[in-house]
Amino acid sequence: MSNICDADLHHLKPGKRVVLKSFNGCLRAPQDTKTEENYWQLVGCKAVVELANDTDRVLVKFERDLSSLGLANHNEKSNSLWVLISDLKFICRY
Repeated sequence: MSNICDADLHHLKPGKRVVLKSFNGCLRAPQDTKTEENYWQLVGCKAVVELANDTDRVLVKFERDLSSLGLANHNEKSNSLWVLISDLKFICRY
C-alpha cells in the first residue's frame, strides 16, 4: 500500500511518483478560468516526474488523459504540465 508524504520534495527527480495536491497553490480554479485551462480538475491525480531542473517547477506526466478532460496540452509530451513543486506530494512506500 502507498502513502502520500511531503518528505524531501527538494529531491524530486525523473521517475518519482507524485500526486497533485493543488494547482498554482490553490484547490479551486478562479471563476474566470477557461474550461480548457481548468487544470484544478487534476488535483488528487497521480503523475510521474518527467523533468526536474533548478527552478521551482517540474514537468510531470499525469496518468489521466488531459484531452479527455477537455484540457489543453501545451507541452511536447502529452498529458504533461509544468507544476510548482509546492503543489506536489510524493507517493511513498513504507
